[in-house]
Amino acid sequence: RYSSTDPVDHNGDATSLFLTGTDSPAGDPQKTLDAQKLTYGALTADEESGKGDQVVVGVAMERCTLKVQELERSLSLLHTVSIAVSQIIGSGIFVSPNGIIMKVGSMGVSLLIWLVGGLLALCGALCFGELGALCPKSGGEFQYIKMTYGRMAAFANLWVLIIVSSMGPAVIALTFSNYFLSLFMDESHSHFEIATKAVASLAILIVVAICVYGTKAGVMVQNFFMFMKFLAIGLLVILGAIYMGKGKTENIKSGFEGTNKDYAGWSDAVLSSLWAYNGWTSINVIASEVKNPKKNLPLALITTGVLVTFSYMIINLSYHALLSPEQLKNSTSIAVLAGETFFADYGDEWVFFGRYFFAASVALSTFGALLSMILAFSRLPHVGTMEHMLPSVLGLVSRESKTPVTSLMFLGFTSMCCVWPGNITDLIIYVGFLSWIFWGMCFAAVIVLRIKRPEMERPFQVPLVIPVIAILTSLYLILGSIYAAPLKSGIWVLASLIAVPVYYGYVDKERSCDRWSSALTQRLLAYFDAGTAA
Repeated sequence: RYSSTDPVDHNGDATSLFLTGTDSPAGDPQKTLDAQKLTYGALTADEESGKGDQVVVGVAMERCTLKVQELERSLSLLHTVSIAVSQIIGSGIFVSPNGIIMKVGSMGVSLLIWLVGGLLALCGALCFGELGALCPKSGGEFQYIKMTYGRMAAFANLWVLIIVSSMGPAVIALTFSNYFLSLFMDESHSHFEIATKAVASLAILIVVAICVYGTKAGVMVQNFFMFMKFLAIGLLVILGAIYMGKGKTENIKSGFEGTNKDYAGWSDAVLSSLWAYNGWTSINVIASEVKNPKKNLPLALITTGVLVTFSYMIINLSYHALLSPEQLKNSTSIAVLAGETFFADYGDEWVFFGRYFFAASVALSTFGALLSMILAFSRLPHVGTMEHMLPSVLGLVSRESKTPVTSLMFLGFTSMCCVWPGNITDLIIYVGFLSWIFWGMCFAAVIVLRIKRPEMERPFQVPLVIPVIAILTSLYLILGSIYAAPLKSGIWVLASLIAVPVYYGYVDKERSCDRWSSALTQRLLAYFDAGTAA
């Protein structure tokens, strides 16, 4: 039996209600839930409070009279740019250059790809900025697709997001593992690959444990690792500038020599660059908190795009100054190799310093990025459970730590499943391919909503040419990937299309998501002392 306590605010269409009580072996939780007309929970409540071991069950009322407070517009232009830049510049700059040079072959085209990636990310961010200001709800692209194309398309998006949310942490974990192991092993070691995957899996387990312990603990660890990221990036730029200042520009002078003429494969290179720019999708989250959004939001997006693109160009110029295209192709720990190359003129002790400084600092920064990504992605199943699109067993929240326990465990397991059969370059391409299918739909939504919903208030509008460019880019990246690797791309397209029969046969019925999982949910509730609120 269960009884309600004080309701609390929830960021979304409904308001969370926390319930406490004990398990009633004779009761039928689903029937009680139906009688109470409460949704978004696996368990239920009656009016009388029970005795014994308590659990916290979070559910949301289908209709609620409580007012959800709007966020204050308190972010200035400088604050918005600062947040956006820190979100975008991440661990991708330590791994993407390798995948890009493998696809295009030359330094000149590699730098061009980074420039194009920055411009495309800016176009996408501007489109998401308009959508974010138009629909400032939690859920981002899921909400835009649901508003524009309907519930089934939104479920397909959620389906793909869960696939992507498993691959993304796998990429970061493998990057961390490469740099961490370079402290102890050479890349040419016969067991380096298997050791990399084992350490990556262990890193995912540790991060999941940290996140289960509490979100605050995760954020505190993440802040320190973010400092290490910018320290490593800053030193790389300084070393590259000093190296070129000594007249060592032979790698830069190679220009477009060795350019790969397989232009279809360049789409994969663009996807690799866009992995490093990937944070642009999160800028729209703060759209509802920006002062004077009609002026400041597009200005912040443009300023951020220019700053990040310029930063990436400078960093890659340093890479190419210090390393030849062949060295970039053959190394997965390019920052370590760049440090060793620079300090080679100063003796073995300095080479040792360069190797261990960059290996340690990049390993720490990528570990922080892994923590940040798992913290963010673990919230995805809550969107599904709140919309009745996923079993509520994935939405259990610990009473003690207030963290999504089962969601974190699920994400950790699926991410480890991606670590063992995959490699960094392929996983980045798969993530980009799947993501740009639905990002293209979001770009089209800008135009569709202007036609379907012209009466909706738009704090600012992007010029029509921006979503058109973004849509054409999406088509190029998707079709280019299919042409370059039809079998692999076809497999992922089919994996996405499975969402259609799953939706109509399983999801598009009231509470069908919970039919098979209610017993498991109750057992986990008792074991974790958890609830089902986001």
